[in-house]
Amino acid sequence: MPRIEEQIEIAAARVDVFRFCHDITSRAEWDEQVAQIELLTPRPIRAGTLFRVDSRYGGGSVFTWDAEYVDFKLPSSSTVRVLDTAPSSPFGAGSEMIWEFSSVGSSTRLTWVWDYRPRGFLARIADSLGRRAATQRAIKRSLTNLKELIESGRRASVN
Repeated sequence: MPRIEEQIEIAAARVDVFRFCHDITSRAEWDEQVAQIELLTPRPIRAGTLFRVDSRYGGGSVFTWDAEYVDFKLPSSSTVRVLDTAPSSPFGAGSEMIWEFSSVGSSTRLTWVWDYRPRGFLARIADSLGRRAATQRAIKRSLTNLKELIESGRRASVN
């Protein structure tokens, strides 16, 4: 399974970074790959929470995928497992996104790991021809956006 791993240090407390990352109302503001998130189970977000994501991908195309938080440990980590994806998705069920939050002095290091399954033969070819690199760049930009929002004083609304 291909893996992308990126990290960034954010000048904010670990709990504040964790809460902001899991605030579905602001996710589309900083994550370049997310157009919208909808909870499919009631709040609060925790292990077992189901949600649906409308993802943006290259050139503005949108596809939907459903996922579950299989791990949710405030303020240290969360893991999302993809349960189902639209046929137009470049990745398939079983893909996982892991966020790890560690304290570095008075800052927080966020590590974002994307272990994904390319959806089919053509997706594997596209992945090797540049899709993986484009996804990695989008994750890096998203982390930079997140850092700027949090360091400007933004906090999570509700989780």
